[in-house]
This record gives sequence, structure tokens and C-alpha cells, in this order.
Amino acid sequence: MEFLVGLDFSTTDAKAIEALQEIESGNPMLRCYCFSDALKNDTPVFHPKLYLLNDGAHATVVIGSSNLTAGGLRGNIEVNAIIKSDIDNEIISDIYGLYNRLKFRSELFKPDADYLENYERIRKTLNKSYKKHRQEPQNIEMLAELKQREKVLPKIKPDASALFGWQKLVYEKLPSGVFRTGDIYLFEEEFRERYPENVNIQAKVRQILQQLRDLGLVKYHKRETWEK
Repeated sequence: MEFLVGLDFSTTDAKAIEALQEIESGNPMLRCYCFSDALKNDTPVFHPKLYLLNDGAHATVVIGSSNLTAGGLRGNIEVNAIIKSDIDNEIISDIYGLYNRLKFRSELFKPDADYLENYERIRKTLNKSYKKHRQEPQNIEMLAELKQREKVLPKIKPDASALFGWQKLVYEKLPSGVFRTGDIYLFEEEFRERYPENVNIQAKVRQILQQLRDLGLVKYHKRETWEK
């Protein structure tokens, strides 16, 4: 299990993250990462609500308005789209591709106890008047210190083992070293066998190469030339 959680000084309290970390300490199959918007003038708010579940053969995806809270999952009136499909469906591939692009953002990190303590202190100081009081000099200083702390906390390194569907399919065909986009087109028929409903395989290959570049797994040089 993996959790990607936004720290917004409002909805998310430190106790929730501490509870997940306590479970994680005794379970190597669970991971919790955080995205902070401590300085909103240069960092976007982490606001997706995306739930992915699979048993190796089938997948269920929930996308909508439900936060990971008792209200969001049980008590509130929410609107969500639910997709159930075989794991090999192309739409499942695309959604997991989106998840990887969220997971491997440079802003995500693993907070430690000291960070969470300071986060909660600032959250209680700002409370519901976050937008009003965050511009006060003492709060600006505290937020800046928290942001500096994030830079030295563990990040999520791009890992090819996390690739899924299209991303994994294309990555496994990449030759070591420098290659050209056209080299990957040579596998077009093999890709079409995997995703027969896709009528524009070459465009998909270009899209996936761009995603792998954004994940840090390939480097773009120039004139459709890449390097693994």
C-alpha cells in the first residue's frame, strides 16, 4: 500500500501521518509520502483524490471528490467515478501512468518526527485563518524553515520497477544508451497486439517517452534522440 498525502496546514493533521508511519514501521509493504505546499506562491496545492486497487488480475479505480477522511469515504455527499476493469486494459495503464507522474514529483518526501512536530505547530498557529495569517513575518519565517527542512528529507527516486502498462512496455524495449524515436516504432506491431484498440501507436510511443523523460528515466537530447 502507498499513500501520497498533501500537507496543507488545514485538512491534514500530523496525527494522521504519524498513525500511517507507525503502521509502516512494522509493515515493509506500506509506504507514506507527503507533498507540502508550505510556500503556495511557488508550489501548487496537492489536491488529487485518486484511489487505485488491484489484485494482480483486476483493478478498481475511484476518482472524484472524496478525501481520505471518514467524511469523504462515509459521511459526506460526494461524487466519484468508479472504473472496474481487467488489469491489462489501456485505461488502467494510463491511470497508473498518471499515478507514477504524481508519485515521482520532486516535491514529494518522507517526513520525520521533527518535521511533523513543526508542521503541526504551524498548522495550529495558522488554524482556519491560514490565508490571512500566513503573510505575517513570523509565519513566513516558520514556513520557510519548514520548506528548507523538506530539501534534506528522503525523496522518492524514480524506479523502473514501478512502471506499469504502457510505461513498462515501452521502457523494456529501450536500448541502452542513445536511441531515436524511430527505433521504438519497430515494435509497433508488438505494442498493437497488447493494446489492439489503440489506433495511433506511434503517437502513444512519443507520449510515453515524454512521460519517461519527466520521470527521470530517459533523457531527451534533440531531433528525436533520447538516452536511457
